[in-house]
Amino acid sequence: MKVEIKKLPKGQTELSISVEASEMEPFLEQAAKDISQSLNIPGFHKGHVPRNIVEKEVGEFALLEQASRKAIVKFYVQAITDEKIEAIAQPEIKMEKLVPGNPMEFKATVSYLADFSLPEYDKISIKKKEPKIEKEKVNEMLENLRKSRAKITEVKREAKSGDEIEVDFKTYLNKVPVDKGESKNHPLIIGEGQFVPGFEDELIGMKAGDKKEFSVRFPKKYHQSNLANRDVEFKVEMKKVSERELSEINDDFVKSLGQFKDLKDLKEKFEENLKMEAEQKEKARLEEEMLEKIADKVEFGIPEILIKGEMNKMIAELKNMVVASGGEFDKYLESIKKTEEDLKKEFREKACMRAKYGLILREIAKKKKIEVADKEVKEERNKTLAKYQYDKKIIEQIKSPEYEDYIRTLIQNRKVFEHLVKTMVK
Repeated sequence: MKVEIKKLPKGQTELSISVEASEMEPFLEQAAKDISQSLNIPGFHKGHVPRNIVEKEVGEFALLEQASRKAIVKFYVQAITDEKIEAIAQPEIKMEKLVPGNPMEFKATVSYLADFSLPEYDKISIKKKEPKIEKEKVNEMLENLRKSRAKITEVKREAKSGDEIEVDFKTYLNKVPVDKGESKNHPLIIGEGQFVPGFEDELIGMKAGDKKEFSVRFPKKYHQSNLANRDVEFKVEMKKVSERELSEINDDFVKSLGQFKDLKDLKEKFEENLKMEAEQKEKARLEEEMLEKIADKVEFGIPEILIKGEMNKMIAELKNMVVASGGEFDKYLESIKKTEEDLKKEFREKACMRAKYGLILREIAKKKKIEVADKEVKEERNKTLAKYQYDKKIIEQIKSPEYEDYIRTLIQNRKVFEHLVKTMVK
């Protein structure tokens, strides 16, 4: 193998790698075995078809192409190891020459991180805050539980505050229909403020079958800028009025849930959950502050590939959040009048910081020799697999090499944070 190195801008290096035909022989043999697993050749068992017969069956170039996939990985890794290049992302591979009987030539563009020094973070002091539980939160959780167990009865009377109703409505701006401003059998609880302020008040006194026209002043910071701080007209028809009967929160109500002994037991469980939530928030705050303090004392350039990677992750996180809340990402973008590229530009500064934090965590792990055993990765992966044992698509992702790298980084970062807490938090 021959390697030529060329430095590129933005923290990248181009490796031109040439592999002799003789060095490709083991990969051609393995490729023949792999391909023969799917061949039905009379007189031979699958996986045991001679290479020359496999070559006749699929073609010399197809065999070489299969062999090149594993060869590229092996020789790329060997090249960056020999040249002591610390790659920080998957390389961009470009095949230059792939001809039977000739050297294989390819280029690998790899991002690397220039050396940087960590500050004496053991001299940085971070103060831990004691997580506090607000008693009002417990009462709020009890009230939400009470509302979720309300007895709903349809009634023929006029709607009043607290009723659960369904309405059809159409929205107009200057007598012109608003795009996507129509809804059928739209559910609301009058008085809960689930819609534009003032809208629910107009529904009080309406019975099923009643129709009404009115206008409402939209908030100044409404997410649809064309409606913000404007008088918007509505045409509404009441479709259904239901009375909600709420139970008193007492021991009998709690026992009917079938999970708790009494009201005291339920409150204690709520307090435990709130305490865990508060502790998680404080843990996240500490981690953020520790990294901020270290990052303030470190100066280095961040490779563009890492910044782009973080921006893509942030877009994916936002998509998951929108979908989890029952929305569609395309419609969400329409509502805020932005494209993915617009969001990426807005995310860039935060993406740079996230990339910087990741590199700092990696450097601390390296300096402190914080490693992750294969056993730890396997255990973590098995925990995740147990959650999605019936979803084949997700299982495939969890078993992929990329996900294994993700788990390894996750566990390593967890260990680094444990080290930082012992070192920095007072």
